[in-house]
Amino acid sequence: MEQESSTLRDRLLARLPQPENLAAYREEVASLLAKHDGKLRFNKWLARFLWIYVLAFGVLCFYRGEKWLVTPNGQKFEFAALVLFIVGVMQLLKFFVLSTRVEILREVKQVQLQLLELQASLRNISGQKL
Repeated sequence: MEQESSTLRDRLLARLPQPENLAAYREEVASLLAKHDGKLRFNKWLARFLWIYVLAFGVLCFYRGEKWLVTPNGQKFEFAALVLFIVGVMQLLKFFVLSTRVEILREVKQVQLQLLELQASLRNISGQKL
């Protein structure tokens, strides 16, 4: 068990960027954040469209009146409106979770880049003194 965790540790440490590769790592981070921002914009658009559809569906349901809602077709319509409402709530939750995830990822990558810059500057200073 300990050997497996040490190999996992070694693999994770091997993936850490080195200060020598700082420019390439910045480009990689920028492309990663751009990709996540694209997904975030798509989910925001999808959530807005879905909620507009849910509201229109609900307004149509109430526009028909109470007598129509008692009929079997009206009950099916109400059930569909309820399902759409639940799906809309789930889509909003998905959007908020994804936006929070992207914000946290952005902050972590910013701190990681600052740390790499600091390591590179320390190596330059120590290299000049030697």
